[in-house]
Amino acid sequence: MNSSDRTRTREGGLRRAISLIALTWLALLAFCLAPASALGLIRDAEIEETLDRISNPVFRAAALNPAIVRVYIVNDPEMNAFVAGGQNIFVHAGMLMSLETVDQLRAVIAHESGHIAGGHLARRNEALRGVRGAAVIGMLGAAAATLAGSPEAGIALASSSQQAINRQLLSHNRAEEAAADRMGLRYLAMSGSDPDAMLEVLRDFKSRDFQRSLSANRYATTHPIWSDRLSLIAEEAQKLPEGRAPDPELVYWHARMVAKLEGFLRPPRETLRRYPETVDTEPEMLARAVALHRLPDPDSAIAAVDTLIAMRPDDPYYLELKGQFLLESGRAEAAAEAYRTAVEAAPLEPQILGGLGRALLNMNTEAANREAAEKLGISARYDKANAGVLRDLALAEARLGNEGAAALATAERFVLMGDFQDAARNAHRAAQLLPKGSPGWQRAEDVITMTRRTRE
Repeated sequence: MNSSDRTRTREGGLRRAISLIALTWLALLAFCLAPASALGLIRDAEIEETLDRISNPVFRAAALNPAIVRVYIVNDPEMNAFVAGGQNIFVHAGMLMSLETVDQLRAVIAHESGHIAGGHLARRNEALRGVRGAAVIGMLGAAAATLAGSPEAGIALASSSQQAINRQLLSHNRAEEAAADRMGLRYLAMSGSDPDAMLEVLRDFKSRDFQRSLSANRYATTHPIWSDRLSLIAEEAQKLPEGRAPDPELVYWHARMVAKLEGFLRPPRETLRRYPETVDTEPEMLARAVALHRLPDPDSAIAAVDTLIAMRPDDPYYLELKGQFLLESGRAEAAAEAYRTAVEAAPLEPQILGGLGRALLNMNTEAANREAAEKLGISARYDKANAGVLRDLALAEARLGNEGAAALATAERFVLMGDFQDAARNAHRAAQLLPKGSPGWQRAEDVITMTRRTRE
């Protein structure tokens, strides 16, 4: 899928971004995690493109529309993945860095696709209606506490009310996990991948969870215990054909994705020890360049990324990375030129456009601010779920004296942050300043309506 194709899949308006935040809260409550503000999502154009390439064959095998199903990266070192909102898959960065092959990652995506295709979230909501009133009241209390900004209280309430949920619901969830395993295994084979990859992933999970699995109670967990799960997959995998060897090009992009995540998320000196200068494969050079940038050693980092660009002169993601290194080392004008070259290579990639806009803002001339507003506006139009771009767009519009547009961008950013009170306040200001009936005015009214319904 090229950049323009993937950009089209991102369109869908502010309501989709609002829906994502609400659904994220539900996922957090279900997994007893922190509130939505603590669910750090990693946004990176290159990594998202790679995940599209890996996931789309699985989605097609599951009869899911790749233009609708989205894979989000959670900034968390744990091995975990989950579905929220029916067609949104969340994969922890720790999972992406730990899985060794394309097929193993596809196995995880295939399992979560099984939940989507099986309509399991909808059935879980239906099953919750049968839970005794005390449990429902407890879960509602947890939601209210979390929305009110008291995550500790919310988690405590959810934990206590969980004791009231009966075994029938837990058994229902175990059955869904087993079904997702079977369906995912079939999707994995239909995508051309090796079915044994799912066994490899589950064995890895079992080894990481060994102590807990020793004392697992069949009626105190929502997942089948490891022995049952592995036996089921081993039996089903024998009935399926062996997969094809992975596409070497996809193996390359997978290795780049892992290297980039490790460079940005592991301690930089640890990354440099793992990837010394004597190792000169391209993904390892990428990890080392990012680690040098984070030390910080800007000159060495830029020299390293220049080496990568020399190897692939038209690669928009290496050009984007150089722009980031230059911008974060205080060289805004040079950064803008690097981002311009990246935009030429990927004209409608919203995150690269956002980087160019940020570099132009840091130049802070009238001409640069006007161009920044233009580029950031295009970026926001194609990617409604980027709070950083909305923040920068508000600043650019404010510098140009467009207070109504600045207030609107700020309102939409607060929606993404889950701060509905400040979203409503800025949306009302935008509606007062923007021409009545204009597209911006209508978007402000949409935010006002959404925040009012949230309070109700």
